Amino acid sequence: MDITPIRDQDRDALSVLPLAIIPLETKVLREYRMVKNAQLEGVVELFNDQQAGKGHIHPRDLRNDFPSVTPADQKIITNLSQLYSYDVYSLRISLREMGINVNASAHLKLSEHKQAELSIYMKPFIKRLVLQIFGNTSEVDVSTDLTSLLRNPDPQLVRQHLSAISDKLSIGLQDVPLFLEEYGDIYLSIAYYRQCLEAIDPMVENFVYCTQKILENNQLRQNTELAKTTLRLQKKVLKLRTVLRERFDVFAQCTNDMWQDMSAESFGVFKKLVEDNHAALGGLLCTLSIKMHSWSDKFPTTSSAGPVRWADYIMTDIRQGF
Repeated sequence: MDITPIRDQDRDALSVLPLAIIPLETKVLREYRMVKNAQLEGVVELFNDQQAGKGHIHPRDLRNDFPSVTPADQKIITNLSQLYSYDVYSLRISLREMGINVNASAHLKLSEHKQAELSIYMKPFIKRLVLQIFGNTSEVDVSTDLTSLLRNPDPQLVRQHLSAISDKLSIGLQDVPLFLEEYGDIYLSIAYYRQCLEAIDPMVENFVYCTQKILENNQLRQNTELAKTTLRLQKKVLKLRTVLRERFDVFAQCTNDMWQDMSAESFGVFKKLVEDNHAALGGLLCTLSIKMHSWSDKFPTTSSAGPVRWADYIMTDIRQGF
């Protein structure tokens, strides 16, 4: 089945779901995207243009613009709109729970460009696994991708590497490729979420600084509703960031525990822990990302505007749905 090409930036986004990957009966819908808007609602996006603005349709209004939408598709779109994140790792879980099979499994993977970009996060994990398995680093380049060890032109060396991995993990030779694929994917998911959080962090600092200035402003803090809302949002943003950081700390500790007894079973426990957190991580990051990008787009630096304009934007935009 021919489908609309998926752009890398859509595939790699927290808040974008290309409908081309969803097996909808209403073919025209496959040309569009679902996105999380500034109010954190899932909507169908018809266009997004710097000059013309954004064309969004709420699921409840979908049949007004697309009368041919089937009841089944209407239900799917409504259910998709209620997801907290559209990142590929959250979608794997959410779509499976909804009984939706995507048009191609490759659509629930990060783009090759993003995977290459995340390689800097992956190297410590790959290095540690190589050292655990092969021990003598003089025989193995620990800076290389682990799977490249199995693409060596020397068949005998490849067999030795496969045997070393098989023995260390107590798994069959035939299971090694699957293990390596799962190993790489689970750490790639952690790297992806970490990168998302690091990208948001400067925006959080900007927001916290500006909200603090609002709270310290003698005139503005007399507005009880404004002061209460500003303090609530400041605390919420900081809490979300803290929770996310704590999740990554848990992963780091569990990783260290796994290295103490490296086996297919211990990795399976770690894999389940990470996958069980995908939906929560995606949802928290998507929420924080949308609101912080909204703030940063309006006020790129702490010298952009001042407390009065910051306060106005908090009350008219940031607090909506947050």
